[in-house]
Amino acid sequence: MKLFGTTVLGVASLALLTACGGSTTDAVSYASLSTSSAAMQSQYTDANGELLGGVAPAATVDILAAADATYTGYVSGTVSGGEMVADLTIDANFFTNSANASATNFVHETNGAYTGTLSGTGVILPTAPLGDDQVTTVLDGSLEYGGASLTTSIGLGGSFVSSSGDPVGAIAGTADGLVGTDLMTGVFAVEK
Repeated sequence: MKLFGTTVLGVASLALLTACGGSTTDAVSYASLSTSSAAMQSQYTDANGELLGGVAPAATVDILAAADATYTGYVSGTVSGGEMVADLTIDANFFTNSANASATNFVHETNGAYTGTLSGTGVILPTAPLGDDQVTTVLDGSLEYGGASLTTSIGLGGSFVSSSGDPVGAIAGTADGLVGTDLMTGVFAVEK
């Protein structure tokens, strides 16, 4: 249902922006990113970033045995009354228990494209108690929109989950913070 609603919303946004003389490039980028993000996210969490029934966090033994990997996917959330979505990469170093993250190609459903890249270094917590985040990081930086530079900080907190038979094949969870002075409440999902 969420995927269908997001697709309809993306198409409606495209039509609205085109009719109002907006950029169809931004609209197509938003529709594409939003649809891909919703499709990936809906495999692992609900709209609040909580793991779906039947999706369990990875066992400590699987995290401890994992090899370093790069995960790619999306971060999305509600900002300024609409959805913002971006490409997200997390480089997981299981030897040092670090998680370096970066996000780029931010597009808002009504405002269009924002420029800039956010990045941050976080931690992997292999022995986190059940219910606590196994991966945390903060994406920091500035996003440019409408001639303004928006100081942005988005905290990511999530769990390793199974994907394609790999017990640590994906990471999914919540994404909350500030884009300028606007609160962002959202989710993220990335896969190897």
